[in-house]
Amino acid sequence: VVTINGVRDRLRVLLVSGEPHPGERTWRRLLKSDPAVDLVHFTILRPPEKDDMTPLNELALIAFPVRELFQVKIKDFDLIIMDRFTNRSTLPPVYLRNIADYVREGGALLMSAGPEFTSPFSLASSPLAAVLPARPAPGGNAVVEEAFRPIITPLGQRHPVTEGLPGWKADGQEPGWGRWYRRVEPIGVRGEMVLAAPNPTGEPSPLLLLEHVGEGRVALLLSDHIWLWSRGHDGGGPQGELLRRIAHWLMKEPELEETA
Repeated sequence: VVTINGVRDRLRVLLVSGEPHPGERTWRRLLKSDPAVDLVHFTILRPPEKDDMTPLNELALIAFPVRELFQVKIKDFDLIIMDRFTNRSTLPPVYLRNIADYVREGGALLMSAGPEFTSPFSLASSPLAAVLPARPAPGGNAVVEEAFRPIITPLGQRHPVTEGLPGWKADGQEPGWGRWYRRVEPIGVRGEMVLAAPNPTGEPSPLLLLEHVGEGRVALLLSDHIWLWSRGHDGGGPQGELLRRIAHWLMKEPELEETA
């Protein structure tokens, strides 16, 4: 028997922020605080239709380097995070297919969805939908605005991403963490539902879905209110620990394997 110690280089994470919102800083703060993560962050504030031939040296906002990130260097990243991203012609279909192929070949994708997930420009209506574990419900009722406390599903109580999260009460009592106020109702759900929104009249509604896609992994968070936990609203919650576990599960950290 031979014992081998492996040392991994810093994990490279690409964070692409779409519509600005209060939770955007949460992702950046979390990833920048992890010494094992090398973060590349882009916020798309200058869409392609704003290209008016102004010289680059006179611009405060540069054009988004689409080709470099999603064709030339995409395989250099261990994880891609799409935070409330709306595809208003920013990423042509060929680059979205590149992201889907990147996942199938062993990459990792995390999507945090808000109301933009139900819009005509949603990534659920793009080539990337082939690797997403759910799509928004049709019609105008997909975005649900109501107060709720996320719950861990029976599967989630055994899954390393959500098992034993601080504040969870397994005896049927309400969790000891704060409420969220918005979620997206999904259809076509696949993968493992580890977090849900309670529904008094039926099955809980999916909130966090994890799925193996080919050689890679995808996580879909169907709410953009996890940042409320980081601000301590209504008692706060284990936001940092949950997001850290999701990111490291996606990047195949051995201690977070389901079959360990």
